[in-house]
Amino acid sequence: PFARISGTIERHNAYPEDPMQLRGGWGVDIDELYDMAGHGPEGVDLLQTYDDYPVISMMQFEDLGLCAKGEGAAFVRQRDLTISGDFPHNTSGGQLSVGQAGAAGGYLGLVEAIRQVTGQADGTQVANAQRALVSGFGMINYDRGVCSAAAIIEGGGV
Repeated sequence: PFARISGTIERHNAYPEDPMQLRGGWGVDIDELYDMAGHGPEGVDLLQTYDDYPVISMMQFEDLGLCAKGEGAAFVRQRDLTISGDFPHNTSGGQLSVGQAGAAGGYLGLVEAIRQVTGQADGTQVANAQRALVSGFGMINYDRGVCSAAAIIEGGGV
């Protein structure tokens, strides 16, 4: 089994004029991400967000185009985010399950996305997972994350 990257974006210092960070750089480049991948968010089988805090996942749901700005909480209430649900999220438990920083950072979501789309996620496998959206957020500078990134990972069978 193998996986490939079908689209990727990265943005540094998006919206520096915002007095408080309520959005990330994903919103600047999201159309480009989906154009590269050849589909929109409806083509994604699961999502792996950087989740050091729940509100950061909500910001990603919105800025990745899964719901409108300000509708993250309603999106979560209307979805089943478990591995057998209608929108699996952080299928390995995310950082909120293993601790923030250190071993939990960076590649946790990417590794889980690759396991999912290659059918190697063992007890947390999402049925028929072919495409995963992975997002990252970091380089915290006082009051904001300076870097946001996202990638769509596809299994070899797509």
